[in-house]
Amino acid sequence: MRHQHLKLRKPHSTKAERRFAELCKDLHIPFKTKVNIAGHEVDFLIKRLALEINGHPQSVQKNKDILAAGYTPFHLQNNQVTPSLKEWIRKL
Repeated sequence: MRHQHLKLRKPHSTKAERRFAELCKDLHIPFKTKVNIAGHEVDFLIKRLALEINGHPQSVQKNKDILAAGYTPFHLQNNQVTPSLKEWIRKL
């Protein structure tokens, strides 16, 4: 997991991505970051959930490719990554 944390340093990640990683670590949720799935990089992989944290719309084709590879794409906006997200993360 230490290796995953190194991938989330500036300038390779956004503040929201680093906050999300901290929330996962606080809850002892194992995750991978900056994972390549079906030729697309996703921000976080938690079990079979391919999570993207962005401030822009996502590619429909990217979502289809991720689904076809057996993962569930999920998107959060940067402003949605707050401490109150902990309850949702616990349910993963």
